[in-house]
Amino acid sequence: MPIRRYIVIKADGSEGDEFEVDLPAEAPDFTQHPVTRETCRRVLVTPSLTIRYGEGAMKQAVSEKRLAQAGFQKLEKNGDGGWTKVN
Repeated sequence: MPIRRYIVIKADGSEGDEFEVDLPAEAPDFTQHPVTRETCRRVLVTPSLTIRYGEGAMKQAVSEKRLAQAGFQKLEKNGDGGWTKVN
């Protein structure tokens, strides 16, 4: 089920706290906070992939420590057009 993000609209029209709800795709959007009954509106955000192939997982998979354990060498360019071994 998709996670929907909402923001509370205060009585003076300013924005309040944000909250997320896990709802089926066919469910209508909330117009009130489910607990406090304050007015709210849905915030449209881009979907994110936060599972096995998310950005954090990929950064961890190619960390310097893991690459060194796998036998890879880290090289950096030096100023005269060559490469210098870092680890």
